[in-house]
Amino acid sequence: MPLKQDLKLFCIVFFAIIVFPAFAADIHEDAGTVGAAFLKIEAGSRPAGMGGAFAGLANDVNTIYWNPAGLTAVGQRQFTAMQNFSIADISNQFLGYAQKFSDRGTWGASFLGAFTEIERRRRATEEPDSTATVGGFAAGLSLAYLLSPQLSVGATAKTISQQLDVEDSIGAAADVGMLLRIADNRLGVGIAAQNLGVLDTGENLPMNVRGGLAYHVRTQPNPDSGRQPQDIFALAADVNYPIVAGYPTFHLGAENWFYNMLALRVGYSFSQGENPKNGLTAGFGLRRLGEASMQNVNFQFDYAFVPDQAVGNAHRVSLLLRF
Repeated sequence: MPLKQDLKLFCIVFFAIIVFPAFAADIHEDAGTVGAAFLKIEAGSRPAGMGGAFAGLANDVNTIYWNPAGLTAVGQRQFTAMQNFSIADISNQFLGYAQKFSDRGTWGASFLGAFTEIERRRRATEEPDSTATVGGFAAGLSLAYLLSPQLSVGATAKTISQQLDVEDSIGAAADVGMLLRIADNRLGVGIAAQNLGVLDTGENLPMNVRGGLAYHVRTQPNPDSGRQPQDIFALAADVNYPIVAGYPTFHLGAENWFYNMLALRVGYSFSQGENPKNGLTAGFGLRRLGEASMQNVNFQFDYAFVPDQAVGNAHRVSLLLRF
């Protein structure tokens, strides 16, 4: 498909992704309320260290959350597991797996969960009468397809469960995305609509549209070596626009790899409105090939420090395997 046709198709889908979520949010009676707030917790330590700018970069398994179209960049198989540690005692996990099923297609599966306990009191006492679990999870299946060397599309279908004390709710949702890579694959433009769905209580999910632009440089190994290209340097910028409630947030991030072993990351995010959120994030990554029977496995450890004025500072750790 010629680049001109890619651009035309990208613009059409871009418009559809922007318009449809707003229409979908208005067809429910409780259009002003949002449930399953845990879906707003962003996945992956690498994107978090870059300030949450990943929709246009979208080049590892973490992209299941950010922009499913980016799964076409996954080489063979990838798996990641993330744990988020915060002062607010919120237990947050993310699991993701992606695998190519053809030269153009990739499928993936993911799990995102967040749980915490709250104390119940009938009167002012030092010890609570009891505790209750609050939280939820989303499990999804993703599919991405390369329409041309420059253009890919992707979608995720997910089931959602939310627990608020004694009240449970379930729902279904979809994420859709598109990614255009130009300039010898160095420049990426991505857009995704997330959480298009509703809970059985009638509440909307936190629907949002995320757009991103990224520039990155990668190594180009000898084709006979069997090695995958590796990232060297990346700059990324995202805009995240909530459809139902909230204000746009802006995200900037950078990453630099040294000797293909150590990555340093920095990012900044800010928003507008009555309670603006501004924060500088930082992180690092360590990468190493396995030995002996694990010599074909690439191990990557990622860490991110994410300050949050509402729930306190958070530390995210991830393990990513390429095999």
